Amino acid sequence: MKDKAKPSRLTLGPVVAVATAIVLIYQLSLLVGVPDGVILGLAFSAMLATVWMAIRILKDPYTTDKTFDDYFYQDREDLRRYGKE
Repeated sequence: MKDKAKPSRLTLGPVVAVATAIVLIYQLSLLVGVPDGVILGLAFSAMLATVWMAIRILKDPYTTDKTFDDYFYQDREDLRRYGKE
């Protein structure tokens, strides 16, 4: 019996690229003079794409061993925290 492969999930890169492209097309359509119905559809699509991207970013399984206290403003000594406050 063969194992069924899991359906592949879009990685974060293409999600961000698609959402960005939809938002840019919407913004450019405002300048070109596209009919109002198309602009409204693109506006709605841009909002949905932005929410989809935000949810996908928040649900991304990326983990790190870095902590906020250890790496907070690591480029400026005067703002660095060490978790002792």
